[in-house]
Amino acid sequence: MAIIVSCKSSENEKTENYTESNSVSQEVASKKIVLGAEKFGEYLPLLRGQRIALVVNQTSIVGNSHLVDTLRALGVDIKKVFAPEHGFRGDHSAGAIIKNGIDQKSGLPVVSLYGSTKKPSKEMLAEVDVVLFDIQ
Repeated sequence: MAIIVSCKSSENEKTENYTESNSVSQEVASKKIVLGAEKFGEYLPLLRGQRIALVVNQTSIVGNSHLVDTLRALGVDIKKVFAPEHGFRGDHSAGAIIKNGIDQKSGLPVVSLYGSTKKPSKEMLAEVDVVLFDIQ
């Protein structure tokens, strides 16, 4: 018994597939991708009057500003920032020890979730109503 399989396609199929793929690429390229963090109208009302903690890193950007700085400028009551590896502003090297401290730019407490602490404790969440997570 012999099984013969061929994967060759005709030139017409190649052209048809390329044309279809190219038109899809053009359609996608013509649409602007809007990140969830940029959709303030949808989530900002939910944050008003709440005490917020953020789990963010250097990818948490809105325009040219960090999400933490943007939300503070909009009057959101941010109580603290939980930082993964590299710190929340991305200023620590891979594997570096990240200590709890105060962010120089915002003055907010920063709690490390890298190393022995992998998740916030009840005590860390005591003065927080909402935890907003934005890591891309």
